Amino acid sequence: MANKENLTSLAVVVVVAAVMLSSSMAGATGIKWQSTVEVTLSNDGLYPVWYMCQMTDKADSLYQLQPNSTYRFSFSHLAFPMRWCYLYIDPRSHGFFWAYTVRSRCIRCFWSINKHPSLYRGDRGRWERQKLFMPPDFDITKYAKKE
Repeated sequence: MANKENLTSLAVVVVVAAVMLSSSMAGATGIKWQSTVEVTLSNDGLYPVWYMCQMTDKADSLYQLQPNSTYRFSFSHLAFPMRWCYLYIDPRSHGFFWAYTVRSRCIRCFWSINKHPSLYRGDRGRWERQKLFMPPDFDITKYAKKE
């Protein structure tokens, strides 16, 4: 019984420490504890791109983003949220990127997609190109729309 009580106490301490650490990290990055984060993908290229984004209404399949159009989603910033998106720009440029992490340091994250995704870093006043990555076991055909 003592071990169960010790584990329960340890779990409470870990949760409290995580909440305190999250609060201090959020404050250090300028992000409020429970603020809403908005992510915008903008196709600034000449051709359509295909995309899907984790934990959005566009997570179950690939969707087409026409040139000069945008897709926007938002979520509540709690603890250490991370959101990925998948892009298929062309046969040589496709894969995943982190659309949002705490390191992004943005509340309104704006992504320009041309030959690659670039995040506008307001804290640095410049665009930063992001590399796309592919997990070795990922099969995109599972997400292709069936018509």
